Amino acid sequence: MPLSNADISRIRGLGFCEDSFVVKENGGRKLRNSKGRCVFHNGQICTIYDARPEGCRIYPVLFNMHTREIVLDSNCPHMERFSITSGVSHDLTGLVKRLRKEKRGRLKSRRT
Repeated sequence: MPLSNADISRIRGLGFCEDSFVVKENGGRKLRNSKGRCVFHNGQICTIYDARPEGCRIYPVLFNMHTREIVLDSNCPHMERFSITSGVSHDLTGLVKRLRKEKRGRLKSRRT
């Protein structure tokens, strides 16, 4: 799951060290996984549910980077309970734009 600056700040505010939950990759940042699941999922529930990242709040609606379409995650066992509404599409589009802008900023600062 990709992480925005706001997501990281919110989770750090809970007392977690960034290195314990962030994976940095090509200028992007995403949630660390352990044993096939998010480090904040204990096998039954999300342990930071109220502070979970924005992408988790929108899930199972995803942005397919290859087709540039908003889709439901076909791997979600409960996807039939969800639909792609205009509100969720708007939220996801805003998140994708913000993540891209933040990544460009990090990559630019590395070059200088």
